[in-house]
Amino acid sequence: MDKKDIGKLIKTRREEKNCTQEELCNGICTPSTLSRIESGKFCSNTSVLARLLERLGLSADYLREANNDEDYLVRQKIRDINHVNISGDREKARSMLAELGKNYDSFSVENKQRYEVIDTKMLYEDGLIDAKTQLDHLEDSLRLTVPNYDENNLPKYMTNMEAQILRDIANSYGGMQGYESAATILTHIKGNIEKNIVDKAYSARKLINVCYSLSKYLGLMGRYDESIQVSQEGIECCEYVSNLSRLPSCMYNCAWSLARRNNVGDKEEAKKLAEEALSLCTPRVWDADELKECISRLLMEIKNQ
Repeated sequence: MDKKDIGKLIKTRREEKNCTQEELCNGICTPSTLSRIESGKFCSNTSVLARLLERLGLSADYLREANNDEDYLVRQKIRDINHVNISGDREKARSMLAELGKNYDSFSVENKQRYEVIDTKMLYEDGLIDAKTQLDHLEDSLRLTVPNYDENNLPKYMTNMEAQILRDIANSYGGMQGYESAATILTHIKGNIEKNIVDKAYSARKLINVCYSLSKYLGLMGRYDESIQVSQEGIECCEYVSNLSRLPSCMYNCAWSLARRNNVGDKEEAKKLAEEALSLCTPRVWDADELKECISRLLMEIKNQ
């Protein structure tokens, strides 16, 4: 698609959603720049176009891939660093991040956010910053593109990166037992995805981790009915896109809240779900060993009720 055609697409989609130019471009570009993009008079760089599209719920990955520009290559390097870190080679990941950071000033604002997020997570994992400092750093990284952000002023439209950072912020609150704040933010993200993303499979993939975390915090607050509903939505999303890496976790959340709600039939349903989740805990599942232990404890708890 030509960049001029993308401008027309942005305008059409924005007007369909009754979104003003100021709302859409806040933190990305000026309203006058957006106006010129929409009119086809200005072909902005790929990063700006991609973020505008994402805030409107449209996938923009093909833009970066098609251009293969430096911005996309930096994004790929950050993704590689994250994979190395997850694999457990923290020293190598830190070395790769330090090398990439030498060019930090030339990064697009979105890649600066990516860099700040992974740097913050690694500092926290290494015990070099506490949970509150991690939260502060994540909120500062979000303000690079959402300057007016605070817990009571959540963005109406979000890029994928902004939604990811906001989810990390919610999980930071959750890690400090700020379950109410975490649930409020995740509910906002969930609603934004359901309202804005037009492709069902794309929406499902985005909802999986949100539903997992939200159902967890709702359960910890004793809001079992809501937790069960959201975890069931997460299960449906996993099944719809064949995501087996998070499916057992969503099943566990549902079983955990069913066991504690303990209405008629809940105990049997919880046991069935927990056993199925346990059978699905392959090495490809997120935190498989820890999850197995949690499920085993839950099954023992159900047995002893």
